[in-house]
Amino acid sequence: MSASPAPDGRSDRPLLGIAYMAFGVFLLSVMDTIAKYAVGQMSSPVLIAIRSAMVLIVLAPFVVRAGGLAALKTRRPWGHALRGLFAVGAMFSFFESLRLLPLATAIAIGFAAPLFMTALSVPILREKVGVHRWSAVAVGFAGVLVIVGPGIADGEFGLGAALALSAAVFYALAMTCVRWLASTETDLSMMVSQNLAMLIAGCVGLPFVAFHAPAHMYPVILAMAVLVLLGQRFTFRAFRLAPVGAVAPFHYTELVWAAIFGWMFWREWPEANVWWGAAIVVGAGLYTIWRERVRAGERARAALATRDAAG
Repeated sequence: MSASPAPDGRSDRPLLGIAYMAFGVFLLSVMDTIAKYAVGQMSSPVLIAIRSAMVLIVLAPFVVRAGGLAALKTRRPWGHALRGLFAVGAMFSFFESLRLLPLATAIAIGFAAPLFMTALSVPILREKVGVHRWSAVAVGFAGVLVIVGPGIADGEFGLGAALALSAAVFYALAMTCVRWLASTETDLSMMVSQNLAMLIAGCVGLPFVAFHAPAHMYPVILAMAVLVLLGQRFTFRAFRLAPVGAVAPFHYTELVWAAIFGWMFWREWPEANVWWGAAIVVGAGLYTIWRERVRAGERARAALATRDAAG
């Protein structure tokens, strides 16, 4: 039996949406695991340049099918440039954090990104954030401090944790730009512009590092490129198949995969503070999602009441 489409044109198939999200997160977790291996083989600028070039090559047939360069026409070139800059900062910071932190710890700190998005939506998107979501943001940041560990009480904040947190901030800025650009720009144009910015940034950094890219790493990096595109495809599709509140919580299964892969390949197992801190951050994120659904329902009821009154 086929599901009837939702009023906004999306399907309402929550189980299928959850399956897409879970599988997409698994693919992205595999990509992150490969990234941790890759940063041990080469410098971040080299890795970013090669990976971005491969992503653009993989995207090329889709650009041709969509109409060629005309499909990439944009009304906000500077917006794309700004988003690309933030994406470069996020990737570089994340890759460097993987050199210094266990995989699961870096991923757990990255869960703070949605909280940063909530905070950034006020000055950038002029959205109204109430006391409930501000409280969730504060609690979530407290969870990040728990993840970092007891040393934070002694004024210790390691470089790895600072890089992982910076990656979360840059990622939140990039995704906030996506929300800002989405009204006029296509997904394809944003993906191409982001990876073009990363390619340029990686090439700019090449003169400052030794270009060391072993031959066996090229298929590894190609796998990273394919995995990130497939992972994004499945997660994007999940949001079209089911409500955000149904599928978004399954994004946090990434920590489970990170813990498993970290133990399998590097014998890393998260300390208790990482699990407790991640639980706090995830709880704050889920509460934020729930509050957003409540606000959306209130807006819908208000709009319906206004329409009925006008009628």
